[in-house]
Amino acid sequence: MSRLPSFPVTGGCACGAVRYEVLATPPVTFACCCNDCQTLTGSGFSLAMAVMREHFRITKGEVATWIRRSEAGNEIPQNICAHCGVRLYSEPYWGPQTVTVRAGTLDEAGWVQPAAAYYLRSKAPWLGFPEGTLLYETVPEDIMPVARRWREICEG
Repeated sequence: MSRLPSFPVTGGCACGAVRYEVLATPPVTFACCCNDCQTLTGSGFSLAMAVMREHFRITKGEVATWIRRSEAGNEIPQNICAHCGVRLYSEPYWGPQTVTVRAGTLDEAGWVQPAAAYYLRSKAPWLGFPEGTLLYETVPEDIMPVARRWREICEG
């Protein structure tokens, strides 16, 4: 039995100026515990899902973009609501085929469980993850185990 909702799913910023749709199941979900994600969320981690670019569309409003430089020096465009400042998605440096949607901006995010947790070296000691979550000190060199774990979660 699948835990997935019917697609498309919708989301947006806090003030409602920007709305988006995810048209199909994301291939990967993860939590990132890096210091940047902690700062950007004001929390212990960021819950994210990689979405194929052709399966993501802005349906209302426009986003503003600023460039964040990662710990490794990569430039990562961050797309935010120009009105309320909520970070909606980023554009990964490794290729234009995906966007990284912040799952907390979905209208209903309860179905999103991280298949993996990245940057455990920066993780707050009180933070735990569900059994079976793949754990990485930084980021995985091979994303395929994360994608397989996400499929297992979806299939319940």
